[in-house]
Amino acid sequence: MKRLIYLLVLLSACAMQQTHDIVNLEPKQTKDLLDTKENMGLFVLNVHTPYEGKLDKTDMIIEEWENIAKHQDHLPQDKHTPILVYCRSGRMSTSAAKQLQDLGYTNIYHLNGGMKAWDAQGLPLMDKAW
Repeated sequence: MKRLIYLLVLLSACAMQQTHDIVNLEPKQTKDLLDTKENMGLFVLNVHTPYEGKLDKTDMIIEEWENIAKHQDHLPQDKHTPILVYCRSGRMSTSAAKQLQDLGYTNIYHLNGGMKAWDAQGLPLMDKAW
């Protein structure tokens, strides 16, 4: 009986710690997502340091990608708001996406390969600086 109670408590704790996966998107999938930005309430976040360009429809640029929590006041207050995060190559944004997840955001999209992959597909960038 004690084992059963322990198992139920353990399963309850695991269920309460449910995390949501970060969805990695290829450039074409990202473009499709951006095309529905207004309808879905998508928040678009560039975390590349230093600034070397951006995708159209970017809402915010945080160059301090190592400390996303410091900028939490400028991020959507609703933790279920869909967020697309990207950088130039995907390295900084991978870290930022994990930080967003740790902050409780549940609907995170990530541009796999960053602006370099986007550019390689012939998709338009604003202010490209590399």
